[in-house]
Amino acid sequence: MFGVVVCPHCKRAKGVALPKKTTTCQCGSEIRVTRGRIRFETADARELAEAVGRINAELRGGTKEVEALTAKPKKRSKDAYLRVIAEAGRAGDRRARARVAAEGLAREFVVFSGEDWRRVADALGVPDPEGSLQELIRGNVVYEPKRGYYRTV
Repeated sequence: MFGVVVCPHCKRAKGVALPKKTTTCQCGSEIRVTRGRIRFETADARELAEAVGRINAELRGGTKEVEALTAKPKKRSKDAYLRVIAEAGRAGDRRARARVAAEGLAREFVVFSGEDWRRVADALGVPDPEGSLQELIRGNVVYEPKRGYYRTV
């Protein structure tokens, strides 16, 4: 278990392991860890770090600025095909886009069908999806474990 205590001298928040009885602040003063001084408790160290930052912001009066600066997590697309197409679209030339698309399909579906490949290849603007798939097979990037289904090596 971890907790957040505030130094009585410099008024900074500090994360501590709760079984400890004392801790030393950055300013050099010793803080006694008692139940009354604990401002936040958690079992997760990452949550502890966020809590220390939030409590320091509250003490300094800057909670709105901290909330404005914290990065909001990006929402992941629910469509696996769109994720593969977006990743492959950032690759270099046509051959690299085809390889990245095949690896992305294998990562999303483990085994992908020829129809999956055509759907992604059409969206990427590959002129000959079947030919590019055969090129990937010849290049040992993908193999065909079952007729019509493919997997990366």
